[in-house]
Amino acid sequence: MAAEDQIPRAQANPEKSKKRKKPKKDKWGQPIAAAADERAVEQVQEQETPEEPAVAAAEVGEGAESYECGKVVASGMPYTTTEEEIRELFDRFGPIRSLQLSRFPDSGNFRGLAFVTFESDEVALKSLELDGYKIGNRFMRVERCRITASSKRQKKTEFQSDPEKPDGCLSAYVGNLSWNISEKDLRDFFKSSRIASIRFAIDKRTGDSRGFCHVDFEDDESLEKAVGMNQSELRGRPVKIAYAIINRA
Repeated sequence: MAAEDQIPRAQANPEKSKKRKKPKKDKWGQPIAAAADERAVEQVQEQETPEEPAVAAAEVGEGAESYECGKVVASGMPYTTTEEEIRELFDRFGPIRSLQLSRFPDSGNFRGLAFVTFESDEVALKSLELDGYKIGNRFMRVERCRITASSKRQKKTEFQSDPEKPDGCLSAYVGNLSWNISEKDLRDFFKSSRIASIRFAIDKRTGDSRGFCHVDFEDDESLEKAVGMNQSELRGRPVKIAYAIINRA
């Protein structure tokens, strides 16, 4: 017997003996990307949860996670899916209060992830029936939208009632904004007021909007008009408008 025939096959072919890493698949058997993408939904929720007054949460069971009331997150959709198609898909369960599509910051294209907020938590729970629904050549995942650690921390610091107007205040806090809101959108929204400047809050790590801004007005009358528009809808979201708190060192 030749010497090479006496060598165990695993030793003779060390490269073949190495176990190939099997591609990871989701719960429907569809291949998914590397480990970095496994937390994509969680990361997007962290980045796109605007800093706004606390929303009601529903908890199931002792020690269970907390979820945003009436809100679900749909992921795994084809990038070609339109807002109209998503709205039509979820509208069958009940009235939709807002629909927020997540987009790639560089191209602005849809990234297959959307946040759907219904009028009630009961309707949101019914929409979970779409979990595993095939859309295009992919299987969509629908789950309740968790209250992230960042939003929990935010709740501890944000005011539960509107702050009183500080002396000399000409600025307003504007929250619960859509991630892709523009300065033009805000100027059109506050068209009855005279705006001096708009200061968006930007995430230093990602460069994306943090979901709120401060608007400086030219006169007190303009500020009062703006604050009077609190909870008015802008791009499908009820906007929080309050007097800006002046931070003193």
